[in-house]
Amino acid sequence: MALPMTRPTKHPKTGFYRIRMRVPLDLREVMGKSERIVSLGTKDPKEAEAQAPSAIAKARAEFNAARAASGPPRRMAHIEVMALCGDWYRDFLALWEEDPGDRADWEEFAALMVGKLEDLERYGPIALKQERQELNDAKRFLAAKGIPADEDSVRRFASALMETKLKAASTLKARSAGDYSPDRYLETFPQQPQGQPKPDPLPAKDLLAAWETERKPAAKTREKYSGTFRNITRVLGFDDLRRITPDDVLKFKRHRLEVEKRHPGTVEDDIRNAGAVCKWGVRNRFLSSNPFDGLAPKAPRTLTSREPYSDEEARLILTAARKEKGWLRWGPWLLCFTGARIGELAELRRKDVREENGVSFLDIRPYEARPGKNATMQRMIPLHPAVIDEGFLAYVATLPHDPNGPLFPCIPPDPLGKRGTTAQARLGRWTRGKLNLKDQKKAPAHSWRHRMEDELRKVNMHPELMDAITGRHNPRNAGAGYGKGYRGMPGTVLKALRRIPSPLAKDAKTGRETSKGRRRL
Repeated sequence: MALPMTRPTKHPKTGFYRIRMRVPLDLREVMGKSERIVSLGTKDPKEAEAQAPSAIAKARAEFNAARAASGPPRRMAHIEVMALCGDWYRDFLALWEEDPGDRADWEEFAALMVGKLEDLERYGPIALKQERQELNDAKRFLAAKGIPADEDSVRRFASALMETKLKAASTLKARSAGDYSPDRYLETFPQQPQGQPKPDPLPAKDLLAAWETERKPAAKTREKYSGTFRNITRVLGFDDLRRITPDDVLKFKRHRLEVEKRHPGTVEDDIRNAGAVCKWGVRNRFLSSNPFDGLAPKAPRTLTSREPYSDEEARLILTAARKEKGWLRWGPWLLCFTGARIGELAELRRKDVREENGVSFLDIRPYEARPGKNATMQRMIPLHPAVIDEGFLAYVATLPHDPNGPLFPCIPPDPLGKRGTTAQARLGRWTRGKLNLKDQKKAPAHSWRHRMEDELRKVNMHPELMDAITGRHNPRNAGAGYGKGYRGMPGTVLKALRRIPSPLAKDAKTGRETSKGRRRL
């Protein structure tokens, strides 16, 4: 039976809520167990739900620290061993001190520790080897701290930890009897030794630069992620990823949601974006843990599914486009008969309208302003006969002869030098406003893409031909990656594309455009 991973569950004896998480397989040996249990310190289910994200983040931070502890083992000085025992002691008391339970339980626990310590004094390391639980407790605690201790240090820490457990049992036995006088043991533990080298600060831009070098993200992704980290720095007041803790992430989340009133989806994107980069940073040894892991809010999904334009809507738009110029004249026609993405069309250059072997086509390939959604976006889409008959090539001939000039110079570039956003806005205002097509399930640009998919299905188009037209990535077998493929065969694709009828087909007898009995061109 699978263990609950994120929902608080009640301890069957104490009634306190807790989080139970499976330890990743690769960490079970170093942490000494297959399950991590974090007490939430409350019997109130609502309070437990509120504290659960922080507890989950704490456990995941321990998993990340355990991975960091897999580095070269080192010897721990005695003062460091005792300082860590102090950390364990304070954490353990914080868990039990408020409600210590039955005094007899702590007497039994103390007697168990006394027996183990007597065996250790009598038999030395041999006795400790038999105490697998104590060794595992020591390894798990060191792993959670990210300390790659050598075997001798683990043994010394395990021995010191048993003495610390005896002290904790003594204190909690007194607390269960009502004695809350000052803890005489706290002052006996040293602080972490000074002089330990602190890690250098890691500004977000440095980690982003390293991540970008390997991952080669699209320009839009780089811009988006950079904005995410600028927001994090602004809210937290510092720019050092090694300083950020899960509590800082919760602070950032609350500020964005409650103070800045951002939509949960926006904040979810922020935390997932930062988490993706920091996860890469952990794998590549820039960070010891990912503080963003598991803390993104769950935004409600209210997106409206897109639907294709109907024949009637397609006729309305294409007919209206004849009265426009530039982008609004030709954008709808190209969207209708190519199924291309609006960004692919808006960034076309004059030289991207080409002809080979008597076939005119759009040469869609990546360049700086149009990196493409994926590698398979590069393709040659033949111009449908309806587009050619409409006079599109005559329009191209009127443009300046600069081959690198824009196909639609009427679309001004945005501050990043791109035309896609402006093209989308203009098309949307025209479609929603002037043409009054306000159905939210119909996207001004993307519904053409949905329509093309349906048109291709109606004529039983070969799946690889469908992908060659729409630029999708659907490898079906090992052979899909062999040869040129239909993406580079505009003549073959044109034969298939001709089977797609125009919504403004002409009547065979009268020569007039008709809404009935569409003729296949």
